[in-house]
Amino acid sequence: MSDPKSTPSTSLKSFQEQYKLRPTAAGVKKASSQIQQPSNFHLFVKAGLPFLLFSVGASLVLKSAVEGKNIERDKSKGLVSKSERQARLDSEKDDMMEKLNKKWKKQDLDNTKRIERPEEILERRKKEREDRNRWHRRAWRWITFQQ
Repeated sequence: MSDPKSTPSTSLKSFQEQYKLRPTAAGVKKASSQIQQPSNFHLFVKAGLPFLLFSVGASLVLKSAVEGKNIERDKSKGLVSKSERQARLDSEKDDMMEKLNKKWKKQDLDNTKRIERPEEILERRKKEREDRNRWHRRAWRWITFQQ
């Protein structure tokens, strides 16, 4: 074995020397000619394609799992989906439109009526005031013995 006086670095060097490959000149030419670089297609098939399949598959599985979880949560809380909510809103809208249409049919929407002028409004109010105050004048004439 190794000498007890030898240091670990020398024993490591001797180990490396022992297992070091020493090709001959002819062997170097054979080794370099036999080793070929893999093509890009083979690299993609061996490394890229499995990675892409794994990524896409994982995203699909997670999507379906999260969607199922959300559906179960909504059912347990009593929430409704967007399509059900939209259907309910549409039916409420239709009901409101029917009510409004009934109300509009009852109202007289005659567009040909004449609008009172401000002078006419003032004149009408003055006449109403006089009619309302007529009994005051009668009472005053009766109290003061006027005719």
